[in-house]
Amino acid sequence: MRYNRKSVSVSASADSPAVSLSDMKTFLRVDGSGDDDIITAYIATATEAVKQYLRQAILTETFVFKADGFTEGYGDDRLLALGPGVHTASRPYVLGGGETLDLPFPPLQSVTSVVTYDRANSASTYSADNYEVDLTSGRIYLDEGETWPSDLRAQDAVEVTYVAGYGSGSIPTPILEAIRMYVQSMYEGCAGMSDQAKALLAPYRRADELAW
Repeated sequence: MRYNRKSVSVSASADSPAVSLSDMKTFLRVDGSGDDDIITAYIATATEAVKQYLRQAILTETFVFKADGFTEGYGDDRLLALGPGVHTASRPYVLGGGETLDLPFPPLQSVTSVVTYDRANSASTYSADNYEVDLTSGRIYLDEGETWPSDLRAQDAVEVTYVAGYGSGSIPTPILEAIRMYVQSMYEGCAGMSDQAKALLAPYRRADELAW
């Protein structure tokens, strides 16, 4: 079976911190400025850790998602699990086909472009008139009667640029509290995210089959 290799990277992030330095110092009951740099670093580290734990973007960031290509859909046919604890998934999900593209790190704010590369490595922008975007779930799906481009190169043939994240002014309060708690844990010399922080994050954690 041919697997469709996928990757995602952040190309830009111009948002303000999820938790301000002054807010974090108040939470920690810290006076003075001697630890400002380390607290600032902990805020950034905690925000990224929560992002990876939730598999959701916290701050507003521009992502570039790449896939080898599109394949034909296979309905609800399932791939067999290889053993205990191994996820099963639909063939379109693994191979990147069917009528839907699942983008990592929702919620989306917008899709900038869907670009494909043909066998001559020429780039083409796929018209936004041919698809819809589900911002909350991070899905791009074809309009009825439309098809994805074909005759593409073998690797990295699909490139989607999009903006995602709650944005620093719209992060849910439990997520902010979990970030503060994680910063406090690091500041006090403890390792790892606390169970209390994980409990706050549980309702927001993405549970897709392959952990996008």
